[in-house]
Amino acid sequence: MDSAEVAASALPGASAFPTESRNPFRTPAYRAYFAAVICGAMGVGIQVVTVPLFIRDRVSADNRELLIGLALICQLLPQALLILVGGVAADRLERQKIMVRVWLIAALVSVTYVVLTGLDVSVIWPVFILGAVIGSLDAFGQPARFSMPPQILPQLQVQNGLILNTVAFMAAFQFLGPSVGGIIADIFSLQVAFGAEVLFLLGGALLALRIKVPRPVPTGKSIFGDLKDGVSYVRRSRVILALLSMQLIPGFLLIAPFRVTLVSMVNDVMGESDTFVGLMSGGFGIGALIGSMVLTTLVIRRRGLLLTAAFVPGGLIFLAYGFSENVWLSLSLMFLWGLGAAVSINMVTPLLQENAEPALFGRVMSVSSLCFATSLPLGFAVSSVVSTIWSPQASVISSGLIVVMLGVVATALLRPVTRLR
Repeated sequence: MDSAEVAASALPGASAFPTESRNPFRTPAYRAYFAAVICGAMGVGIQVVTVPLFIRDRVSADNRELLIGLALICQLLPQALLILVGGVAADRLERQKIMVRVWLIAALVSVTYVVLTGLDVSVIWPVFILGAVIGSLDAFGQPARFSMPPQILPQLQVQNGLILNTVAFMAAFQFLGPSVGGIIADIFSLQVAFGAEVLFLLGGALLALRIKVPRPVPTGKSIFGDLKDGVSYVRRSRVILALLSMQLIPGFLLIAPFRVTLVSMVNDVMGESDTFVGLMSGGFGIGALIGSMVLTTLVIRRRGLLLTAAFVPGGLIFLAYGFSENVWLSLSLMFLWGLGAAVSINMVTPLLQENAEPALFGRVMSVSSLCFATSLPLGFAVSSVVSTIWSPQASVISSGLIVVMLGVVATALLRPVTRLR
């Protein structure tokens, strides 16, 4: 038995499958993890639709985008402030226990929304407090979730496990969750949609209890000592720094303007019902799902080059979406956008983990999440202002143009990324 087999046999459930298998579903811990991710992401995905609808029903149309953007900022700022601590926690504590606690508290937040909608509360200030709670939870949940597959899988299964994890999360968070949330809110009520969030989040927590992982090896250092080691490690690596820079573009220039303007684009520009608010996110999600599955079948020799170049067509598609006033054309564009987004979704995390020390996975992924989390509130703020002063379409169109230009520059100049294979 060689060293790889010894390492594999030490993992929970590893004796149940031959070590040469590349199928992560043959690992019991991964099956439980996969199911928990889908269920928890469904609850979070429904919230992508329900919270903006909650705000829309309580504010004037003139202030809608500004207040939705403010609510999103309140969620992202605590996440950005705490994400590095969350990464240290993921390297020091059992990650499945972090996931369980995060989803249980998130379910309590959704219960609060059920009560607020049931009482027909007209004020929106609770949204900002609840958003801050969710953001704080994400700061601990994201590093734990992203860094778990290498901990529970043999090396031969890690790559497929990471891709399938991304596929599962994106399918539930970007497609199934928002679509289900929009349909439930439209057919039944917003309160019922919040209730569905509660059920999915509780289900994710219960499923996460079944995940068995080895206890992390203590470093003997304080939390701040581990935090300092992680930040210093990232600063010394040109490759990791370059990859992290790519995390700033999607959040600031694509996802933020999309989420801030989504309700107005569907209701006002396209003149459609709330069902399409969810389906628009769903179009992106199903495109990302199919694109991710296609990537698992391809042998890509220049993954770094593909990562930078993909921003050019992605920006052009987002630009076209900004000009579109037809809901079916917009849905098609969202599907194409998702296909292209699968590249950045599936390339950055594996490249980061391939170039990072295993003992620092949690901290490296927390810095990655910090870059993304920092870019979002900045993007929400800019998009809210542009949408309020000019229009939601102006926010989307200008963002698409900038993404195209950045994609060209990164492909030409960002050598630490473009040379990665």
